[in-house]
Amino acid sequence: MRYAADAHGGDLCAKYDFSINVSPLGMSRAVRRACTRALAAAARYPDPHCTRLRRALAEKEGGLPENILAGNGAAELIYAYAAAHAGGHALILSPTFSEYERAMCAFGGSAEHVFGYAEAEEKCTQADVVFVCVPNNPDGGMPGRAELFSLAAACAQAGTELFVDACFFDFVSDPPFALRELAAMRGVLVLQAFTKSCALAGVRLGYILGEHRVLEALAKTQQPWNVSAVAQAAGIAAAGDSPYFERLRRTVCRERAYLDRGLRRAGFSPRPSAANFLLFEGPADLAARLRRAGIAVRVCTDFVGLLPQAGRLYYRIGVRTHAENRAFLRRLREEGRCEQNRS
Repeated sequence: MRYAADAHGGDLCAKYDFSINVSPLGMSRAVRRACTRALAAAARYPDPHCTRLRRALAEKEGGLPENILAGNGAAELIYAYAAAHAGGHALILSPTFSEYERAMCAFGGSAEHVFGYAEAEEKCTQADVVFVCVPNNPDGGMPGRAELFSLAAACAQAGTELFVDACFFDFVSDPPFALRELAAMRGVLVLQAFTKSCALAGVRLGYILGEHRVLEALAKTQQPWNVSAVAQAAGIAAAGDSPYFERLRRTVCRERAYLDRGLRRAGFSPRPSAANFLLFEGPADLAARLRRAGIAVRVCTDFVGLLPQAGRLYYRIGVRTHAENRAFLRRLREEGRCEQNRS
């Protein structure tokens, strides 16, 4: 049986897994210690209201605890939103994460793809919600402040909600706006998660910033005790670990530039990215050839709007450690030489 999550990357058998876009620093010591300590209380039910966690997240984001809803990863919150808006119609700024459409359709809704902020702003009157991802997955594109806030204002005027997926925002070195500014706007919900930035993909922790009244309605669609004691402890520790986030942004900025240069020298043209991954176009058999060398990359055939030429596909690679990135580029150069010899 194939599950939806199977399409989103992650190869446990690969020696070098570039198909995922999780922090190359791994889990911080502070978070690891917090998880270990939390196991002592694992026999008890976790706080169903995530009181301490929401307080810590509010300090990190500069908001109020009552304007935060925690969840079992970003995906659970996307589906909770879709459940609370069953039968609704969504505009999705594409190409982007496939779970927005999947979630809306799972609860009797529908989705339409648009391909630019101008088009989204023009058509927002025709939808119940507009989904955007900043920085965007899979290309890492980051909108300007005016572009995003103009869409938010247009949605507010139309009575349409704007759902901003900011799960990769903590990787951005110089963001043009703060998430609390977006979340303070009427009809805007901002999704965040520690899944990627703090390497908690196996722990599962996400949260939404928004108006308290709207979040209360979403909470009614969630299961009780949905955020484990371990996840809550991890989130509290991660939220206060500002040195980790500073080191993360420096590392990703440096290694992303290294990968970008290496890809261009190998004849590829990666898209400009503000996130911890790069998107590029290559031969249709590239993933299979790299896989034989123990390297997994994300094949982007399931992203609506990514239409490569015949015999070519789009690939996304996560920014990993320098040693891993060096090994990837070395193998890519070898594959390039093999390709030249065959031709």
